[in-house]
Amino acid sequence: MSDAAAAPGGRPAAFWMRLGLVSALVLLALVIWGGKIYLTRLFSEDQNADAAVRATLYAGSLQSAMQRHSVVPLLLSRDPILIEALEDGQFGEADERLTTFREEIGAGSIFLLDAGGRVVAASDDRPRGEDGSAADFFTLPMADAANNTAYSIVERPDGGGYAFHYSRRLVGEDGAPLGVIVVTVDLGLHEESWRRARVKVVVTDGEGTVLLASEPNWRGKTLANLLATDDSPSRVGQAIYDARRTLGSPSFVYIAGAPHLRSEVKVGFRSWTLTYFPTLEGVRAQVNAVLALIVMGFALLVALAFYLLSRRARAESRRIQRESDELRLLNRRLSFEMAARRRVERNLKDAEQSLEQASKLAALGQMSAAVSHELNQPLAAMKTYLAGARLLVHRRRPEEALSSFQRIDDLIDRMGGITRQLKSYARKGDGEFDLEPVDLRDSVRAALSMMAPQLNKTPVTITTTLPREPAVVMADALRIEQIIVNLLRNALDAVRGRPDRQIKIFLALGETVLLSIEDNGPGITAPDKLFEPFYTTKKPGEGLGLGLAISAGFAAELGGRLVARNAPDGGAVFELVLPRDRARSAPAQAAE
Repeated sequence: MSDAAAAPGGRPAAFWMRLGLVSALVLLALVIWGGKIYLTRLFSEDQNADAAVRATLYAGSLQSAMQRHSVVPLLLSRDPILIEALEDGQFGEADERLTTFREEIGAGSIFLLDAGGRVVAASDDRPRGEDGSAADFFTLPMADAANNTAYSIVERPDGGGYAFHYSRRLVGEDGAPLGVIVVTVDLGLHEESWRRARVKVVVTDGEGTVLLASEPNWRGKTLANLLATDDSPSRVGQAIYDARRTLGSPSFVYIAGAPHLRSEVKVGFRSWTLTYFPTLEGVRAQVNAVLALIVMGFALLVALAFYLLSRRARAESRRIQRESDELRLLNRRLSFEMAARRRVERNLKDAEQSLEQASKLAALGQMSAAVSHELNQPLAAMKTYLAGARLLVHRRRPEEALSSFQRIDDLIDRMGGITRQLKSYARKGDGEFDLEPVDLRDSVRAALSMMAPQLNKTPVTITTTLPREPAVVMADALRIEQIIVNLLRNALDAVRGRPDRQIKIFLALGETVLLSIEDNGPGITAPDKLFEPFYTTKKPGEGLGLGLAISAGFAAELGGRLVARNAPDGGAVFELVLPRDRARSAPAQAAE
């Protein structure tokens, strides 16, 4: 009895194992079958939506191109160069004009016809004198009494499709027609882009005639004659047939034996329609790829389950050990970083103390150097005026000598003002100084007067351009003059080695007042360091490099700016920009 029971007991165990295996296989088959139907519908819907989007983009691009070219004849019909060319019969300049327009807008070609319909100018090598009087692009605008832009389509004689034209009549001052301007819209680039993308696209007019197509041999035919439909799903399989039925399409369109969807979009121009035919071959490939991944996933899951069960404990042990090692390493890194941070903080504190002491010494040095630099100019002028006064006294001309002494006295006052200003500059003062209306024209003249001794020693041509109306700003007159003197000295030093020394002073008015001083020297070699204190390209003993730095500081305190650049023809240009005081400029201008 026991043996008999064992045998029957073994049979149910094997049966259930086989049943489980068969059930798993059946379940896998059901998943594959259901997934095939679902994925086919899903990918087909996605492709149909993508086709609608791409068709809309293609149509929008065409509409944009046609609209962009439609306004060109209106602009060119008012062009005085073209009108003058038709009236005078000289078309050389008109050819250049049309070529320029064609390059700017990307048109196929632009050509001009006279009142008799002959081509007289063109943007390409179109034969001059060619008769176009019978073409629609000439007859339509000439017959339009309202002189609107005419649209026409002309079939190309070489069988290359159609040419699309916008044309408009040009009229003279007496209203008589002078000719017609024609703009050809080049839509071949769109066809070429479709061919490069390997998509099938056609554009038809209101009567269904193909005007543009990704396949050149489709042009001129009707869309109905090009396409054949087939309801049989045998060409792409039952899954594609289910997708077609889900999408609600009565049939697929077959092109060269391959099924395609059909997506139509209105172009928004002359009842044109763009039809895009996306292929469905990719849907089957996507479905098969996903199903293959599903089968592979089932196999991997089974293998992974056994692998995870056997390796789980060992992997957990390795993970804990690895985390422990990482924590110990992180602890050591933190200790090193904390020690390094403490060292850096100590070094930083020592550096801050050293920097504070060095800044104090630098401020004292910059103060003394700035005073020395800014007093050199008045001292040189005083020396020249004193020599002149001594000569006038020897020649018994005391009145003129007194005038020189008066100038020396003025320079002494100016030196006192410079000293006070430079003290404020060296200690980073609060910017408080007396503001008054200053006419920059007077400041330029005063600076030139102060620079007269140096200008007489170095022959230089100075060109001064000043406006007739006052250039009034709210500023400190002494600081403005000092800025101009520093810029003139810089320009004079720059042209010293030139045979033709030239300095140009230009004063312009607008929302701001712009004072420009340009020289024909070697130009600026280091613009980023130009306004730094003590930076100079002069030889030792010829300058300290403080003039431009002080001038830039004065300009900033007055609410303006001092900038420098190289001139296109060589040399350097320094521009002083200050806010204009219009409230005081108007009364002064009225008084003049």
